Amino acid sequence: MEILPQEAQEREWLKTKPAQLLTHYQSVVEVVCQQFIARGFFQAGEREELIQEVNLVLLESRLQKIQLHFKGTVKLRTYFSKVVYNSFQELARRRSRQPTMLSEESLQHTPDADLNAYQKMAIQDELFRLEAILKGLGKRQHKALFNLKLLVRFLLEQTDIQFYTSPKTTSVLERIKKSFFQPYDQMTDKEVFDLSVQLYNLLEGKENDGDSLRRWINTLKDRLIHLLNGSPQRSAHTADSIKLLLTYYFSSKKP
Repeated sequence: MEILPQEAQEREWLKTKPAQLLTHYQSVVEVVCQQFIARGFFQAGEREELIQEVNLVLLESRLQKIQLHFKGTVKLRTYFSKVVYNSFQELARRRSRQPTMLSEESLQHTPDADLNAYQKMAIQDELFRLEAILKGLGKRQHKALFNLKLLVRFLLEQTDIQFYTSPKTTSVLERIKKSFFQPYDQMTDKEVFDLSVQLYNLLEGKENDGDSLRRWINTLKDRLIHLLNGSPQRSAHTADSIKLLLTYYFSSKKP
């Protein structure tokens, strides 16, 4: 990347005069602050106080971290803007009235416009944490996602079954498509997992019953609740709220 004279000057300030760089980039701090105010995280009357608080954080620690970690692969202003954004986001979380104790009531709000900025941020945080936990399942991830969708009665699509397609699964996949590609809220857990387990018995060469698969997915659900709630507690998930969060998660992954 070609380094223009202004960019070179800014990088030199970063090395030798970080306070000068902060003064030069004050417009960045002000713009990001205004964005957070516009999104409802802060009141307009707090603007000067917020800018001063973030400036202090930048001077005390963040600029030194930029000195250590900035590699020059992007413009310094771009890198600095991201650090400023993260600083305001952390400040918003600290100032939040109820930032992390996500409730079932919050998840039941629709549309998203009914939620305040802190509730939206809390839900997004939970979705990131949920995704990280699910990715940690490794080889069990696809089976877990498939059956968690069934647990919350989420409509399946072709992408959910494409990796299971083979001559020996044709018949059971046709029954799955007829049952789960359209609303199936009226089906009991027994009916749902009695059908799902037939697919996995074919794939795994087993003879399990639907109850064993249902117990496995309920154990996983309880594990998700435990990990998301944390110790010390940071959320208050229940069996109902985790289903709502999973529905949010699956919906967010749809094209």
